[in-house]
Amino acid sequence: MKYKVLFIVALAFSVFAGCEYESPLTNEHNIPVDSAVLGLWETVQDNSETAGSSEKMLVLKYSDTEYLVHYPIGDEAFYFRGYPIKIGNISCVQVQLIGDANGDIKKEERKYQVVSYELSNGELEIKTLNTDLVNKDLKESNKLRKAFMKNRGNVELFQNPVKFVRCMKK
Repeated sequence: MKYKVLFIVALAFSVFAGCEYESPLTNEHNIPVDSAVLGLWETVQDNSETAGSSEKMLVLKYSDTEYLVHYPIGDEAFYFRGYPIKIGNISCVQVQLIGDANGDIKKEERKYQVVSYELSNGELEIKTLNTDLVNKDLKESNKLRKAFMKNRGNVELFQNPVKFVRCMKK
């Protein structure tokens, strides 16, 4: 069971901290943020044996078109700028790593990730862009968009779902 907990934490961590791309899919961000995803969230626990092992994520409105995401909350925290985008007919969120618990990121670190999300029955499910379909070694935004559009109909375009529930007020 200990390995299952570690896997859940590692998977949740990879949602944002696993920034895969050196360039953004797009820099445009004129779509309003979704107020339904703002707030404090924690990873879904699948049974009582993993209680207390959840990761927390805080999503704040930074501007009308940008989020500020703090994840995971704790000593190993990362900070992200996120903005809703639409490529073709697919809505998603471009996420940019802007700092860590030490205040910055290494220049050589990849800085971007693209995620999709779905909010249903009080759960927020986040999936990351599949690097097997949109190669993480593509360095230019226009090539990333081209690979994204080529695979837009593939049901595996986004993968590795991690579910969150809103933290309850005490």
